[in-house]
Amino acid sequence: MQKPKQLTMILAPPPITKNKSNTASNLWVNVSDISLGTGFTTKVAVSSTLSDALEPITTEKDGDYDQRLWDALCLAHFHLSLDHSPKAAFTFAFPRKHWRTDEVCEVSLRLNVEIQKDAAYLGLLEDF
Repeated sequence: MQKPKQLTMILAPPPITKNKSNTASNLWVNVSDISLGTGFTTKVAVSSTLSDALEPITTEKDGDYDQRLWDALCLAHFHLSLDHSPKAAFTFAFPRKHWRTDEVCEVSLRLNVEIQKDAAYLGLLEDF
């Protein structure tokens, strides 16, 4: 008679490591769950630097990371579809509202998206 095996669940997806020698940052965050509704059919990862840039800062009012990420993913898929190419570069801009002065400034990021064998990678131009 065999002994029963204990199964463990891993709730957090592991970070995706992009296999490319010239990457400035080799840590990629798996955002496949969020990207499902944006048109991507493969795994999707964003660079940790892009993820940090989308995070609300302490002086920001009404900053929404998920909405910014969703918008960037939609725009990335749109550019890939428009160009019919496995890679595309584009500018992504979003507003930041200061909590005290209600002053709104626009943050503009130059992004690159690249589809490789098993996943799509979205990051800042420096990440590639």
